[in-house]
Amino acid sequence: MPDRVIGNRYASASQQADSLTLQKDKLKEIYTRAIAEFIKAAYQKDKTTFDTLYFGKHVYGQPDDFPDIELPGTIEKTQIRLVAPEVGQKMQTVRKALVYVNLMGWVDKEEAEFLFVVFSNGAEHQYDYYINFIYDASTNTFELDKIGFENYLELNGQQPKRITIYQDGKYFND
Repeated sequence: MPDRVIGNRYASASQQADSLTLQKDKLKEIYTRAIAEFIKAAYQKDKTTFDTLYFGKHVYGQPDDFPDIELPGTIEKTQIRLVAPEVGQKMQTVRKALVYVNLMGWVDKEEAEFLFVVFSNGAEHQYDYYINFIYDASTNTFELDKIGFENYLELNGQQPKRITIYQDGKYFND
């Protein structure tokens, strides 16, 4: 890896590699936290618990692609598995109760936003969770800001309504 200019100084190849590792560590941390908050929110919303969650590791050259990180095998006592979207689709035809999540995330210096699109019952779209974090410079961490929820199961031909289920440090339902 050649040296490159960062700011007003040159960064060596090893410094660039260290920076990339740090970025991956931060991404792993915020994605892990977002998944933990999703699991907690699903339980708070309607007592949903998961044995295993399958996340699509979609990589299509888009800004919302799943990052090149390794997640922990267990988050909030739930097994976590990353699978190719095609594998997830095949798995859902065999095991209808399997929960497959298409997770999209946008992380920058000031905020992190995540969209959890949840499928089950043979790849039927169940619901979406929107989880937002705000960066707190004083603690050097992302703090949970808001969680929204859209139910796709009981639409009766209507568009789903997004409800806020977490804000200002507490859970509630509309």
